[in-house]
Amino acid sequence: MTTTQELKKALSALVQQGSDLFTVAAENPPDLATLNIAYESWYTPATAAIKAIAPDRLADFRSGYKLEKRKTVEADTYTIDDYLHGLVVKRGGQEVFSGQTVFFTRLIRQVAILRSVADSAESILRDIRAVLQAELLDSDLAAARALVRAGHLRSAGVVCGVALEAHLGAITDRRQIRLKKKAPTISDYNDALRENSVIDIPMWRLIQRLADIRNLCCHRKERDPRRDEVDDLITGCAKVVREVF
Repeated sequence: MTTTQELKKALSALVQQGSDLFTVAAENPPDLATLNIAYESWYTPATAAIKAIAPDRLADFRSGYKLEKRKTVEADTYTIDDYLHGLVVKRGGQEVFSGQTVFFTRLIRQVAILRSVADSAESILRDIRAVLQAELLDSDLAAARALVRAGHLRSAGVVCGVALEAHLGAITDRRQIRLKKKAPTISDYNDALRENSVIDIPMWRLIQRLADIRNLCCHRKERDPRRDEVDDLITGCAKVVREVF
């Protein structure tokens, strides 16, 4: 099972755990001590999951549980924490609003937020991985440029080739393109991307040219690579990283 699959399974379990809270809360009368324990055991991991995957939804999620600042306790400022502590708002001896109803409203909102995060987790993780991959590739290309300046042309070409191969491999994985070879090369990735209409003919030709230069750098039986060829390899790799994803 992949990490993404494990995450999706864990999030699905959290969503179900949140939904199960409605059953506990619907008891008449509700056992607030039991509900408090059940809710807190769900809220903590749910908060951590949202913070890690979709931090922009965290404030909305937390606000249903507790408000740090409020002038009065009304239906729109009453929180789950208030209900779990048994707070009943009365005026003139009469209950102003149903705390249980507000609790259900807040909980529905929280479970809905968690469900939306769970549904989008895979695409969010893909985006995060893509950003991290791009940053790593930029670092590799910077290292290749430094090697060129130091006169290590073959090493620069090898580093650049590894970066290009990793980038193309990540794209095929994200797009779920299956390759027959267990250890595909740049050319194999290039052909697969072209066959699946991810890249056009000009880009396919560019990548094939880059693969040829990379092979020249890797195999010492061939002639030595020229400085301009390795420069082209680095520039071309940067172009592929920017335009192919």
